[in-house]
Order: sequence, then C-alpha cells, then structure tokens
Amino acid sequence: MNSTCTCRESTSYGPGILAAQYLYWSSIRAERTSGDRRFRARHSDFEPGITLGYLGGLLDGDAPVRVDVAAVADDLGRKPEHLVAELGWLADSDRFLHQEGFADGVMRLWLNPAVACDGGTDPRPLAARYRFPYPVLGQGGLSAPEPVRFLEYSAALWEELYTSKQQLFDTRRVPDPACRSCSPTRLHLV
Repeated sequence: MNSTCTCRESTSYGPGILAAQYLYWSSIRAERTSGDRRFRARHSDFEPGITLGYLGGLLDGDAPVRVDVAAVADDLGRKPEHLVAELGWLADSDRFLHQEGFADGVMRLWLNPAVACDGGTDPRPLAARYRFPYPVLGQGGLSAPEPVRFLEYSAALWEELYTSKQQLFDTRRVPDPACRSCSPTRLHLV
C-alpha cells in the first residue's frame, strides 16, 4: 500500500451502540410515561448511538480517543455542555466507555470494544483494562421486558468473542473498489 491508497481504516462496531440507545430510550420512556402520560421526545434528549458511532470513527489503534468537546459538539450540532452530560451518562458504570480525564476542554475516553474497535486491534486487552462488560440485546428490542443486560467482564468471554470474530478484528483496512494502488489483484475482487 502506498500514499495514494484510498482504502480506509476499518472500525468494527458492536452491539454496544444499540445497547446504549436501548438503555437510554427505555429509561427516559419509563420516566416520562408514568401516570398515563404520553411519551414525547425532547430536543435535549441524548443520542448515544450517534455519539458512540462518531467516537468509533476517532479510534486510532488501541489508544484512547481524545475528544475536543467544543469541536465534537459542533460536528454533532450540540451544545458542549450537552455533550459533556451525554458522555458522562455513557461513562457511568464504565459500561460503554471510561472517562480517563477532562482538562482544557479535551476528554480522554476509552471505548468498550463491544461499542467499537479499530481494525487490527485485539479487543481482549482493551476489555481487560477497565473490565468492560459485554452488552446483550433482549429479544424484541425496546419492547422487551429487559431490552439490555450486561455480562460481567470475563477473560473467557472476550476470548470466545475474539476467536469467533477474529477476521473482523484482524482486518486493518476496508478496500475501496476504486483504489488501484494497493494491489493489482484488487481489480479482480471488485
């Protein structure tokens, strides 16, 4: 591969994104519909799926994501304080991410590999670092009695996951069909 390669880095997204969305929406739905009230979304509601997907795109190997809060809030069309509150919710209990620090408007975050993992990165040491749990989505989605449950961290669980999905974790780049610089054999794969 050379400098004119147009293939992009791969990122594997896992069930953590949907789990965060389910968990958030089920909690606010329960809160807002008590007493026969009708549920109404609010502009101030968090969008954990969008936020986690964005953060997954910022991954660089097995390093933490450095989030310039003002810049990311602008990219996502949110107020910085709203983004800080949402990231705080996502970091609560270290289910989806771990906040390592916040200084001078920059947050340092570790993503649970069940949310997103950079291609070519082994998720096992990342999961072990903060003992990230593994989210399991309930049958029936948001209408399930328990839309999300978490399996506590277990090295054996993450080993099994890695073994079953190894090709996803080992892939460093997603081929671009228009790329002609990586390999002439790419032409035959398109």
